[in-house]
Amino acid sequence: MAFGNGNASIHVSDSETEPQENFVDIGETVGASGSKKSDKEAGKPLLEEVTMVGSGTSKNAGGSKQWICKHCKVKYTSSHTRIHTHFFGAQVGKTAEIRRCPAMIKDPSKLQRISNKVKEAESGGVSRTLKNSIISKNSASKRRLEEAFGVMERNIVEIKIMRDLCANGIPFNVLRNPQFIEMIQAIKKSLDGYKPPFSEKARTVLLDECVRDIDKELILVKDTWYTQGVSIISDGWSNVKHKPLLNVVAVNARGAVFMYAEDYLGVEKTGVAISKFLRGAIEAVGPSNVLQVVTDNAANCKAAGREIEKFKLDF
Repeated sequence: MAFGNGNASIHVSDSETEPQENFVDIGETVGASGSKKSDKEAGKPLLEEVTMVGSGTSKNAGGSKQWICKHCKVKYTSSHTRIHTHFFGAQVGKTAEIRRCPAMIKDPSKLQRISNKVKEAESGGVSRTLKNSIISKNSASKRRLEEAFGVMERNIVEIKIMRDLCANGIPFNVLRNPQFIEMIQAIKKSLDGYKPPFSEKARTVLLDECVRDIDKELILVKDTWYTQGVSIISDGWSNVKHKPLLNVVAVNARGAVFMYAEDYLGVEKTGVAISKFLRGAIEAVGPSNVLQVVTDNAANCKAAGREIEKFKLDF
C-alpha cells in the first residue's frame, strides 16, 4: 500500500525493507577520504535518526533521497523537509505528505529527545549567525572609528607643520621640495620616541656630515666639468635678512651646482671687486675648462668681464 504522491512513497510491507547491514548511515559515517560530516549535515540532527540508502530520482544534490527511519524501519523517498514532518507531523494548516512515525507516537520521550536535539542545533546556528553579524558590525564600526581618528590626527599634524613654517619664515614651497618629503618619510619609519637633534649637533657634526654626503653625490657631475666644460654664472641677491649677497653657480649639460656665496654688505661692488670674486670659481674649475662667464648687464659687471678676460689671458 502506498501513501502520498510524487516521490514521497511509503512502503509498509516488511518484505520491501532492505537488509539493515547494507544501509549507509550518514549520521555516523565519514567519506572515503576520512573527512568528517559537513557543516550543512551537522546542522540537521534529524539525519542522525534515519539511514540513507540511495540518492533517489532527483537530479538536485539537495533534493529527494531514499532513507529508512531507524525507529519504525520503513523506507521512504523524500527531502529533508518531509523527514521533519515524519517525526513531528505537518505544520498547522498544511497537509502531511508523509506518514507520522508510529514509534514517536507510542513513545513521547523519544520525540522529546529528538525535539531537543533539533532546537539545540537551530539555536546554535542562530547564535553563530548572530555572533558573525555582531563581529562584522563591530569590525565595520572599529574601521570607521579608526578612519575618523586618522583624519583628526592628520589635521593635527598638518596644523603643526603650518605653525612651524610660519614661525620660522619658511616659504610654503618647501612642501614641494623632495628633501622635505624624504624627511617626513624618514620620520615616519623611525623608531618610536624619536626626537630631533639639538641645534649644537645640527650646526656642527651633522652639517659637516651633510656637506660630505652632498660632495659625494656631486662627484659624477663635477667630473664632467673637465670633459664637457662649464659655464660660470653669477648674480646678486638678498637673503631673508635683506643682506646683499653674490653667488656663483657652475652649469653644464649635466646640471647646475651651487659653488659658494659671499656677503657684500658694506662692500662697494666695483668691477675689480666682482672680478676677484669670480676668479675663485674659475680657479676651482680650471681656467681651461671655463667656457663662459655669465652675469647681468650692469656697468660694474661689464667692467668685471673685461678684468676676467685679462685674467684668462694670463693662463
